[in-house]
Amino acid sequence: MADGSDTPLLEMIGISKSFGGVQALRDVDFSLYPGEIHGLVGENGAGKSTTMKIIAGVHHDYEGVMKIDGKEVHFRSARDALDAGVGMVHQELSIVPDLTVAENVFLGAQPLTPLGTVDWKRMVRESREHLSRLGIAVDPRMTIGELPIGLQQLIEIARVLSSGARIIILDEPTSALSPPEVERLFAMLRKLKTEGKTFVFISHFLDDILNISDKVTIFRNGRKVLTSPVAEIDKRRVIENMIGAGHRELEESYTGEIRLDTKFDAPVVMVAEGLTVERAFKDVSLKVRAGEVLGIYGFMGSGQLELARALFGKIRAEGVISLEGKPIRLTRTSIARDEGIAFVPESRRAMLFHHEPLFKNMSISVLDRISKWLLKPSSERRIAEGHIQNLRIRTPGPNQLLGNLSGGNQQKVALAKWLTHEPKVLILSEPTRGMDVGAKEDVVRIVRGVRDKGIGVIVVSTEPETVLSLADRILVMKRGEIVREFAGDTVSKDRLLEAA
Repeated sequence: MADGSDTPLLEMIGISKSFGGVQALRDVDFSLYPGEIHGLVGENGAGKSTTMKIIAGVHHDYEGVMKIDGKEVHFRSARDALDAGVGMVHQELSIVPDLTVAENVFLGAQPLTPLGTVDWKRMVRESREHLSRLGIAVDPRMTIGELPIGLQQLIEIARVLSSGARIIILDEPTSALSPPEVERLFAMLRKLKTEGKTFVFISHFLDDILNISDKVTIFRNGRKVLTSPVAEIDKRRVIENMIGAGHRELEESYTGEIRLDTKFDAPVVMVAEGLTVERAFKDVSLKVRAGEVLGIYGFMGSGQLELARALFGKIRAEGVISLEGKPIRLTRTSIARDEGIAFVPESRRAMLFHHEPLFKNMSISVLDRISKWLLKPSSERRIAEGHIQNLRIRTPGPNQLLGNLSGGNQQKVALAKWLTHEPKVLILSEPTRGMDVGAKEDVVRIVRGVRDKGIGVIVVSTEPETVLSLADRILVMKRGEIVREFAGDTVSKDRLLEAA
């Protein structure tokens, strides 16, 4: 055990949980020991998040027994869990961007003066001391929204720690971080581990899991299939247990060199010249060819996400954009759509309706082509059924509410939205973020199928593995500029990281 203790800090015995007749967990046992970092992996829908939400008090209707310090507990709310020393940092941060760092650290628990008013001086002083102990050098009076996402993540963890949590559950904590920010987070976790804090680290980044964790537990189809010390397992064995050996062909990890299949002679479908958006990127020029996947890679904050939005007219950029040789002015996203440009943003929440059925989410962008005057649900359902089959969307049918699907299947719905009437250019921003190995394989297959139809595809990502698995040609952005192109050459993750 991390601190030499033979007694689990937290123990789950025979945990089962159902949602509307669907078995999410089946007889799961899980133990967490003091002062350890315990990695949790599994495909989307495997049960890992449900397990952690039971620990964090989000789900309370379950079968089985949970113990903390050997005593049986049954949390009815997140507050119950926090009172017992369990805190959770969700993938979607709960910071309030317009408040200061100090206000976020003490969110909901501000120190008061004897008169009952907020003791602002004490809050600033204590938040500075608390952050300093964690190695975070930041002015607590700053507005937190002005800070890089990596610092926001560390401050969110600091807030949970300030509440007294001994067990901290981290849900995809590195999904939006650059490699230097990941190393900073890991340094903080290692320091806190030596002080007796205990972490559950949920991630689809297997390299991160194997780098930071003492143990790893693997879930598949609602069951725990393996718990192993990290020193006794490798990445390939983790993947085999996640998806089942022989279940599907395993994707390569893309840590070695791959050769880019650049299509130099294909016709150019889109040209951008001298694009500039203040404080995001400057003087960016690029070409997209029909039937190729152009990867644009860079660390978080390099400008590539804003570039993707500018190419769809979501933000205004200086410069010239041409489509099939004709200059176009993208003053609105509707103009981009009408010209044949499609865009799937990094946030599925920004473009999908979680409380609506699948068929409505898929048809929303083509309703005017289905019918000029009246809605035709039967036509919408037919379109959705075709996409469900072609894209292998795991769902009972087109009437299923989108919010009931896993993240990977929601991403397929986001793609389906634009594939009913094929675009000339498809722009994908972080298309595999937060996905398990199997879902990523499906997205790779879908994107390659789109490319093979002659559509120009732009894949923008902060994940080198995503770009390497999809791109025929790669541009690297750094501090708002294109600094390197890889075309018709061999490239590796190390070379991408070095270029950025």
